[in-house]
Amino acid sequence: MVDIVITYETLFDVLRKEKGRDDLQQLPESFYHQVVTYLRKKKKDVEDAGGFGAAKAQRAAIQYRNIEKILRELYERRERKIIEMALNRARTESNLINTSLLLPEEREFFEQCADHFERFRKRLLATVIGGGMPEESVAPPKPEVQAAVETVHEAAEPPKIDEDGVCKVKFLVSVPRFLGLKGEVHGPYAAGEEAELPGKIASILVKKKRAEVVS
Repeated sequence: MVDIVITYETLFDVLRKEKGRDDLQQLPESFYHQVVTYLRKKKKDVEDAGGFGAAKAQRAAIQYRNIEKILRELYERRERKIIEMALNRARTESNLINTSLLLPEEREFFEQCADHFERFRKRLLATVIGGGMPEESVAPPKPEVQAAVETVHEAAEPPKIDEDGVCKVKFLVSVPRFLGLKGEVHGPYAAGEEAELPGKIASILVKKKRAEVVS
């Protein structure tokens, strides 16, 4: 776990790194608590600076406004990345998205976004693909049809994948970029594209009907 002391310079450096990289940058879990403590101190500095002349008070006020700008931009940068992570989870229907770099306050935001995207995607996209109007719910299949589908699924022997090894798969649908189990970046992949992936990732993609094993 990273450990930093909040200063104007460290906040500027944190923002610089967040702007310069696609993935979320690691911050201490207590980051926002430390920021609040720092802001309270700087606000008191602004108030106290009034007793040392207008010039010093103005400098303190300008720095405080700059700190607010840095924090606002930092939040919005991370916000966009978290939304993209939530979209990726909804689209891939997998838990392979690396959420270890989320701060405690951000985790709830991520989970709510992902849940919203997943529910809306299933409600709208599945309905339209199923031939229903968007405002209609998809009717369950007839019992005899469902029984036939289940029989076919039971008869089809799933491909065996060595989850500790590497597996070559062919993508059945387009899959956006996602993070692997160790934080490595995979993709994006187009439908029909082949790739060698860690067995655990390949197994999840195959189960989700996103890819098939290439012999």
